[in-house]
Amino acid sequence: MQKFSYKCTLRLLPLLGLIVSMNGCDASLAPLKGKYSDAPSEITLTLPADSIWVKIADLFSAKGLKVKSIDKIKGQIITTKSSFISAYTFEGKDGQLEEPQAWVVLPKVIRKEKQWIPKSIYSKWNIQIAETTGGQTMVKVDPVVLCTYYPNAFTVAEVSGRSTGVVEALITRNKD
Repeated sequence: MQKFSYKCTLRLLPLLGLIVSMNGCDASLAPLKGKYSDAPSEITLTLPADSIWVKIADLFSAKGLKVKSIDKIKGQIITTKSSFISAYTFEGKDGQLEEPQAWVVLPKVIRKEKQWIPKSIYSKWNIQIAETTGGQTMVKVDPVVLCTYYPNAFTVAEVSGRSTGVVEALITRNKD
């Protein structure tokens, strides 16, 4: 019976690591062309706060987002960190959204002219509602969206997404 030696295998490990690092980590991030705010969006409505609470809870429920807490005294709705793989889009070459009804837009991650596809997208939405003077209600929408790519077993890339404005438009629909 022949004895197996690990010396040859151990000598090849640095070479294997070098090959993997050269082929897996040189991706580029395509910047977003559209105008998406880093700051929370603020909307002023003439609806009473109670109807806005219900509307937002219904919107989140329809997308599968679970509400972590509702604090009407602080005027805050916070969702749990939830998978959001079904509600994202990228921009086309002209900067227009590929899926206009998507809630979030992600920058493309490209390596050797091949676009990586997200493996996980998680979002957490923080909504603040405050009644102001004159019977108006202010709503602040602040999403945190993280997308993770795993193109191979050795590479992980994480990018932040932005709100497309669809959520804000849905909140304001039939506002008066």
